[in-house]
Amino acid sequence: MRVMITGAAGFLGAALTRHLLSSGRLLAGLDGPRRISELVLVDRQSVVAPPQSAVSVRTLTGDLADPAFAAKLAAQACDSIFHLAATLTLQAERDPIQAYATNVTPLRNLIEGAVKPPRLVFASSIAVFGGELPEVVDDTVRAEPDTTYGTHKAMVELLLANYSRLGYVDGRALRLPIVLIRSGAASPAVSDRVASIVREPLEGRDVVCGLEPATRIPVASAGAVAEALLRLHDVPAGQLPHARAMNLPALTVSVAEMIASVRRRDGRRTVGAIRYEVDSALQRIVDSWPTTFTSSHALGLGLHADADFDAIIDQYLADTEPTAD
Repeated sequence: MRVMITGAAGFLGAALTRHLLSSGRLLAGLDGPRRISELVLVDRQSVVAPPQSAVSVRTLTGDLADPAFAAKLAAQACDSIFHLAATLTLQAERDPIQAYATNVTPLRNLIEGAVKPPRLVFASSIAVFGGELPEVVDDTVRAEPDTTYGTHKAMVELLLANYSRLGYVDGRALRLPIVLIRSGAASPAVSDRVASIVREPLEGRDVVCGLEPATRIPVASAGAVAEALLRLHDVPAGQLPHARAMNLPALTVSVAEMIASVRRRDGRRTVGAIRYEVDSALQRIVDSWPTTFTSSHALGLGLHADADFDAIIDQYLADTEPTAD
């Protein structure tokens, strides 16, 4: 079977690629597990092809907002698509029209132009929720986004459900919490400012934490997300909820607990200093997020949160530190 990942150059795309190559198989309807014959990695920046494996890997570079490139992707006749590509919150707020062209239109093009109906797993977001939220946000809470990015995610969820009803696609969406920890240079994205609280000191650099120590955040590791996306892919359509979308149960952790986990590494590696200096704008944004993020439906399908924050840091270090020859 041919499988495609959009947004494959991102750290979540890289994690999913590793998991797919390790597994080498996916479930496909009633046919049982099928071997992945080709993995197509798509991004608007060059994707670094992984080391040689039993699965053939092909890379395609282009902009999903370009109708011609989207048509080229639809013509690949993929059996399964993991759609991760998106314009994120800050950029979407600055240019909502261009963000729509990346976040919504390509999904329609991938489905409507498909040679055959694919199974499509969509990475949605906690950002679909907004306004006054209860302590626990589960699948029964109505999506009322406060951002352009969240609105686009909610729109795609509805499109996926409708196209699935019409038989154009077998779609399913997983709403992700804050996914940690992206490696590399810092970015202005809100989620990365949270990640930097951990990443920078682990890399030996000092960092200013812009959040109150008691701030509680729902998080997941890239590995846990990749495993959940694969599990959701394999779920028979009859076991999906009517909306075909669900939350990924998250680990809720305070900023103080995150920092304590980092400091437990001190002595085994050089850990940078962490200083609190609350950024009121950042604090307001994070305080608007759900605190406890869960889903009884997802839990029933075997989608679980990370065990603890130490496990998230351990995974980050294992993924980013070079191995000895």
